[in-house]
Amino acid sequence: MPAFTPPAVAGDEADHRFFELSLDLLCFADFSGYFRRLNPAWEVTLGYTLEELMSRPLAEFIHPDDRERTLEQQRLVRSGNQARAFENRYRCKDGSYRWLLWNARPDMERRVIYSIARDITERKAAEAERERLLADLQAAVTEVKTLRDFLPLCSYCRKVRDDENYWHSVESYIARHTATRFSHGICPECFDHVMAEHLADADQVNS
Repeated sequence: MPAFTPPAVAGDEADHRFFELSLDLLCFADFSGYFRRLNPAWEVTLGYTLEELMSRPLAEFIHPDDRERTLEQQRLVRSGNQARAFENRYRCKDGSYRWLLWNARPDMERRVIYSIARDITERKAAEAERERLLADLQAAVTEVKTLRDFLPLCSYCRKVRDDENYWHSVESYIARHTATRFSHGICPECFDHVMAEHLADADQVNS
């Protein structure tokens, strides 16, 4: 591999410190597909040493499902285009994957790509959880609509017949087919009725 001299950082020590201390993942990559300079955030995020990351083609760290579109994005950048808000997954040393959000631009003269990536794994997990909750909600709404259409109800015991011809209490049937859960109390009318019965029983005992 040919020797690589990182582009000068305007000789400014403050810029160098920014590169080293940034929590975002900063890198220079050459047009042959190797990392040539990385900041320490890469070690923290992926678990590899910087030497390990720079010794292998960067494509080896990309999730197989993301590799082809990532290589296509790299081809576009090498032809002079910038990459904005590109997402893919990188493999960690422990075998897990982290989602990264990329911005990159090429230096056509030096044949170097300057990139900055941000770990968005937690955000992607939150988005997936939100989609799951929305799907659960939609399924519950669909089930409620189905229940609303037609329920075979016994006119005596008030049980509900299911599609397999079994009978269930209203509470258990709705709980099985929706996300609805029941709590039990007593309405004012029933309370008055029950209290009247208790008072009548007490009067009979005392008489």
